Amino acid sequence: MGWKGTRVIFAMVFSVLLILPALVLAQTNLIVNGDLEVLEPNFWHKMNEGDGGSELVWSRDAYEGDRSFAVFKPSASSAPVGWVSVNNANLYWNNAADNVLYQYGFWARTEGVNTNPTTDDEKIGVYFKIYSGGVAVSEEFVVVDQSVSTKDWTKYTGAVLVPQGSKPDSVVAVIQFGKQATGKAWFDNLYIGTDPWSLGLFNGDAETPVGWLNWTHRDKIGYANLDTTYAHSGKYSAVMIERDDNDDEMVFYSEPVPVEPNRWYKISVWAKMDSVNTGPDWYATNVTKAYDKDRLGLCFFYHRAPIRTAWDLTEGDQFVYFDQRDSSSGWVYYTVISKSPPDAAGLSMRARFNTFTKGKVWYDEFSIEPVKFVVTGVEELTPEEIRNLPTDFALKQNYPNPFNPTTVIEYTLPKAAHVKLEIFDLMGRKVRTLENAMVPAGRYRLIWNARNDAGERVPSGIYFYRLQAGDYVSMKKMVLMK
Repeated sequence: MGWKGTRVIFAMVFSVLLILPALVLAQTNLIVNGDLEVLEPNFWHKMNEGDGGSELVWSRDAYEGDRSFAVFKPSASSAPVGWVSVNNANLYWNNAADNVLYQYGFWARTEGVNTNPTTDDEKIGVYFKIYSGGVAVSEEFVVVDQSVSTKDWTKYTGAVLVPQGSKPDSVVAVIQFGKQATGKAWFDNLYIGTDPWSLGLFNGDAETPVGWLNWTHRDKIGYANLDTTYAHSGKYSAVMIERDDNDDEMVFYSEPVPVEPNRWYKISVWAKMDSVNTGPDWYATNVTKAYDKDRLGLCFFYHRAPIRTAWDLTEGDQFVYFDQRDSSSGWVYYTVISKSPPDAAGLSMRARFNTFTKGKVWYDEFSIEPVKFVVTGVEELTPEEIRNLPTDFALKQNYPNPFNPTTVIEYTLPKAAHVKLEIFDLMGRKVRTLENAMVPAGRYRLIWNARNDAGERVPSGIYFYRLQAGDYVSMKKMVLMK
């Protein structure tokens, strides 16, 4: 149990007790942009950037929220320049319909653009393109106001009736500067939709990065998006912020990635908490289907095929709740292993605040990894060996002590328990969490390398390590000398 990623797994097979030492070997992370360091908007791509000296920017200048789509174009180009959405007609839960009115629009701000255009090549705006069977049902170009060179955020709207028998198979938005158009413009809150609902425009608000989506309840109470305040690695993390205990939820979630049926996957994330709601028995959990309205953590779903043009879940929500006994924590690594159901074709994961959760949590290094168990030996326990299993909870003195730079900490469990082993400095501040998981009965050793949860070396001095296993609590002192 000492090295993260390497476990000794115990199994009860019928009435025979077997010990199966096994390595859990993780493979490639399937999550797209799991470390959140790719700063490009999801569901959109650039069109002809560089032509005419143009620059396409995922801008922090936004009408609402954190970001917008920006086009900076100082001179004429050989082709139109801008941003193009993916096909939204049947993406995930979208299901474009015919015989309905499509309403569309956006907000835009301009600075130093060419004025009074007389040709389409001189115009700036957004195309809303609807196709059925390769034939254009509608190609509406909604232009921005170019009567003045600079104009503050302004809303532009339009609508088109898609006739019966022309069910769309392609719905695309294109932010476009014509070949002769110049200047700067920002676009935000683009939308296209129907009443009754049949589809929406994914990431039309320009908020989420490649591989990711977010959702907040009704009136957008709370915040779920990128952040630079803390990161476990790199510069960016995802932060969830909820300042009240209103009846609402939030998620920051990944697109589904392909998985195989009846296959084991390791699902993990690093998390840091501040001022969250607490409960004395709110330990970190393994996978559970129980919805706890006061808890926070991870949630994941398995998806049936097709995973790109449907949102068909199998086996429902699966939750992994974080340790909420303390209101704040440093970076903690949470990981579980789950077996995909027989009808699984995809898997998605999400940072999640349930109904009444409160506080802040930073998430980083999201990961879904296929794993395999490599059994290194199978041995049936003798009656004598069974008698020699631990009969008491115990925390032993570390060795060597004093130490530099590593030391071994051993503990025993007479029965399975949720184990938390933490290290504190002389002032009582938590330095490192070495273990935070359900652990079977047995004898275990952990190795501490004199680093904190952020991976930084700690200074010489006196430290304390505390074991909590169920109701059992024990603490001992150790000395780091350099």
